[in-house]
Amino acid sequence: MESVKSDIRRIDDNIIELIGERLKRSREIGQMKAERAEGIRDMEADMAMVDRFRTMAEMVGLHPDAAEDICRIIIEQTTSVQASIPRKPAEKKTIAIVGGEGKMGRMMRRLLERSEHEIISIDPAMRGGLHIENASAADIVIVSVPISSVSDTLRSLDRICREDALIFDISSLKSPFIDVLKEMGARRKVCSMHPMFGPSVRSMHGRNLVICDCGSKAAVKETADLMKDQGANMKILDVDEHDRFMSYVLGLSHIVNIAFFTVLERSGISFRELCSVGSTTFDKMADTNMSVALEDPYLYYEIQHLNTSRDRMLDELGDAIRDVAEAAVNEDPASFKELMIKGREYFEE
Repeated sequence: MESVKSDIRRIDDNIIELIGERLKRSREIGQMKAERAEGIRDMEADMAMVDRFRTMAEMVGLHPDAAEDICRIIIEQTTSVQASIPRKPAEKKTIAIVGGEGKMGRMMRRLLERSEHEIISIDPAMRGGLHIENASAADIVIVSVPISSVSDTLRSLDRICREDALIFDISSLKSPFIDVLKEMGARRKVCSMHPMFGPSVRSMHGRNLVICDCGSKAAVKETADLMKDQGANMKILDVDEHDRFMSYVLGLSHIVNIAFFTVLERSGISFRELCSVGSTTFDKMADTNMSVALEDPYLYYEIQHLNTSRDRMLDELGDAIRDVAEAAVNEDPASFKELMIKGREYFEE
């Protein structure tokens, strides 16, 4: 028994050492990519690696899904290592981040500091912090302030920034200040960006990044060029479409999670007791619910309250809950089955 346990520990140590060696080699490749100004991600190579892991898994008795999970973790770690290598930009820029000491502002600063651009953090809320006037000479200005403050911040930047400066916000919603974005975008380099991830991420690898066209194609191109080496999946979207998409991607997903844990809280059964009999589906839902419950309540309120596309989604949600409830109590299973089949077909698209 002890001999076998010793062998297992040795194998575990070897696995970690091999992963470390792989990351070392990946850093070397990343250095070459940086010197040649090549992109970090190679989607075809990543997918080929996933296929290779799944095939090998079947040979050694490992479930292919588990092998794919391991593969994707290695890909993420590899990309993080390569993304951390400083890259000399074609042209060094001065980038001012308004709200640079907030969570999202610090994230943007951390990710962009890997390049050799000069980063200026502007945050008058911090003691001794710089003021918005310090953005006047910047080549690029990123607005990372609360949604309710974006409009005034953009107007202030419009007055003080150089005519050729690139300006974009990173807010979760656009409708509260969309008129300002479109008016400015019609005459200067202004667009809007939305990182579809939180401030704790170590890299943008495999994560979605939305860039909204507000009328300036030059702004969209420069923003995409700035972010292209971060490893994100970039999606260009017309600014008028953004909040309609977000009413489902953020609004619906948030409200369903909040409704889920609200029902649990009102059930009279402790969470510990429910977990003791939890199913696979319940456990997955609970994990997501707990992360949502820990988020900033005011931010989540703004995402619901300020989205002008919210009402249609809420009506559809109410209709869907009614349809599912009616199908669940119907003696004929046909309507319930139809809902399940339609959902399956939607995901299979």
